[in-house]
Amino acid sequence: MGRTGRYTVVDAYNDHRAITLREYPRNGTLYVVEYDGPDVETELSSLDADSVVELDLRRAGRWGNAWCVESARPVETA
Repeated sequence: MGRTGRYTVVDAYNDHRAITLREYPRNGTLYVVEYDGPDVETELSSLDADSVVELDLRRAGRWGNAWCVESARPVETA
């Protein structure tokens, strides 16, 4: 099951290679724990809290609210 949408970074990339996101407009929380490649991981690891990004996600594993990023596109905010 995949999903695409805009997300706000709540907690930036950390020592465990994880990022916490807030989903818009529902305000659900998601946890990114995997990346489809080093380029995607590098791009997301440079984002600060409150950054907005459009992501294509798929579930990582079978349990919990963990996600893998398939692709990322920064969103310019005014």
